[in-house]
Amino acid sequence: MRDLKDPSNDMQLLEEKVLQRIENSLRNLRIADLEIFISASHMKNLGKAAIAHHLSQSAASTAIQRVETAFRVDLCTHERRQFRLTREGQVLLPKIEMAVNQMRDLISSNDEPSIRLVTTHAIAQVAVPSLLSLSSIDFKHMRPDQAYGAILQTKADMALVLDNSPWKGVVAAEVGKGHFQLYCRNKDIALKPILLPEDQMEVLFLQQTWLQVHKYSLPIKARIPSWSLIGQICEATDEIGFLPDFLAKKFKLHPVLWQPTPSPYRILAIHRGGESKLQERFDVILRQLCAVFSGV
Repeated sequence: MRDLKDPSNDMQLLEEKVLQRIENSLRNLRIADLEIFISASHMKNLGKAAIAHHLSQSAASTAIQRVETAFRVDLCTHERRQFRLTREGQVLLPKIEMAVNQMRDLISSNDEPSIRLVTTHAIAQVAVPSLLSLSSIDFKHMRPDQAYGAILQTKADMALVLDNSPWKGVVAAEVGKGHFQLYCRNKDIALKPILLPEDQMEVLFLQQTWLQVHKYSLPIKARIPSWSLIGQICEATDEIGFLPDFLAKKFKLHPVLWQPTPSPYRILAIHRGGESKLQERFDVILRQLCAVFSGV
């Protein structure tokens, strides 16, 4: 029988309480959120942890709140200048570090083949850097139609595509969503001809919406074959380009004030499904992709 007057019993009860929640909570958390919690705990500063993970401080704070919500307990004191763990946080930290390491080991074993990932250059700029530490990846740039074909022909394991086509015969999971808009480094830029990518559903929607609102055709300066190249041009000049918001954020661009209604998009990870061991690796990658694009 425990001695209820012994202070060590309080910590033991607390640890048991937290451990009981870990298994269920991990299923509902993103690795990226857990890593922010770990980094902030060691650095004792949320701002520094946010910088290390390429996030704004508000996005990092939201990630910590998701971890607390999952465990249904306060893990830190939420002070402005210092990140301090509560007693519950002190109990949780080593356990969560162990769990994250185990998840990394699961997908980074040298005995496992590389995940063959295909996507466009634009999506790759945001998605791929965050995946390199999670798994061995054999990465290739492909147009969406080619990426889809590679999945069907088993020449690739996973493809990241925009949800603008019927993807039949594959498993599709949403990993992000946002809007296409007109962007410029100067948010107060006056109306002038814009840079457009190749004709796609999003471009046609913009042209139709523009005609409905302004009663004349969209003024086009040039057709550029790459979303990424449009972003690079707009970053270096005062040109206006039509881009997805995740790429506009990467190039620090602002939506122009005079544009019509933005068009929505979803980013899907498509694959053929697989054996349980491969699916476990897919699930970890999908969670990381969701974390990346949720911060956009």
